[in-house]
This record gives sequence, C-alpha cells and structure tokens, in this order.
Amino acid sequence: MRPVKNALVEFIGTFFVAFVVAIAVGGGIAANLAPFAVFAVLVACIYAGRHLSGAVYNPAVTVTLWMRGSLQAKTLLAFWVAQVAAGVVAAFVAAFVATSVVRTMPNLTMPLQPFAPDMRAAIIVEFLFTFPLCFVVLQVATTEKAKGNSYYGVAIAMVVLAGALTVGTVSSAVFNPAVGATLVALGHLTLPTYLTYVGAQMAGAVLAGGLFKFTNAGE
Repeated sequence: MRPVKNALVEFIGTFFVAFVVAIAVGGGIAANLAPFAVFAVLVACIYAGRHLSGAVYNPAVTVTLWMRGSLQAKTLLAFWVAQVAAGVVAAFVAAFVATSVVRTMPNLTMPLQPFAPDMRAAIIVEFLFTFPLCFVVLQVATTEKAKGNSYYGVAIAMVVLAGALTVGTVSSAVFNPAVGATLVALGHLTLPTYLTYVGAQMAGAVLAGGLFKFTNAGE
C-alpha cells in the first residue's frame, strides 16, 4: 500500500502547485505577485509531503532522484502518472472554479491566449532553471551531510521563485512537465511547445543527476 499512498501524496501536492500556477497564468487576483503565490504553495506542500513521498511534485525531479538511486523504476513510473494526472485535473478544476468568481478571475473555460515564445531562448531557460532545481533537491534533501536539516523546502522553492521572476516572460517559467500539462490543457502552451520543454527539462534533470554523483562520490 505504501507505493499507492506515496503516489496519492504526489498527486495531491502536484495538484495544488499546478492549480495555483493555472490561476496565476490566467491573471488571477495575485497578478504580478503570482510567483510568490507559487512559492508559498510549493513550500507548504514540500513540508507536508516530504516525510511521506519525498514531496517531488515534478516528473523532471523524479528522474533525477531515480538517477541518484533514491527511487525505484516502478516508483518513478507511479509518480509520473500521478503528477501528470494531477496537472491535467488541476487545469479542469481551475477552469470550473473561475466561472464561479465574478470579476476577480478570468474565464478559464475558454483557452488562454497561446504562448508563443522564442523557442531557442525558451529551451535555454527551461534547461537552465530545471537543472538547479533538480540539483538543489538532491543536495539539500538527499545527502547524508544535509540529513536532518529543516530548510530544504525553502531552498527548493526559492529556485522556482527566482526562475519565475527572472524568465517568466521568456518561457512561462514551467520547469515542471506536470505543470506544463496543466498549461497545455488550458490552451496556454501548444503540444509541440510542451514536448520541446519536456526535452529541455529532462536534459537539465539528467545533468543534475550526473553532477550530483560526481560531486558526492560514495553516496
């Protein structure tokens, strides 16, 4: 039952992260403070689920944890399914909720204006920020030297906040295939753009996993 329970925790945490992103992208109440809303929910969900599933909430991070040896292949698959499913469900719930709030949220039942990034720049920033996100997760949440620390949630979420504030207008600051699935379902990202993003994100995750093994030999 533990793998099922852990996958459920991953679904719940990913859902809330993706839901907040969906509303923020749609121009919710948070407006320009949207990155801080994402930061806040990510910190909360990390601390809530860390002792259960590891609080991954991101297929790219799942890959880098598998490379590190912290996850089995079957767990990786279960987490991927839970995370991507949570992203899609979050899109539909965000669209439904938006119709019940007058003048405070956009009508997300209609597709958002598709985001048309400069793909070369978008690929670079999605790779660049997914890499430190995965690398920080490995360094602050999985090493023996950092065992017992209580700051990992803030450290991880800080990378997402920095990325959102820095390159949000370049790529929408996705850094997470599950969140990308939410944006596709809402019409903000096209499927080809999403798949390109996933490639860049997975490359960043693999590089992070490789460098972690190099810098932490013996773990």
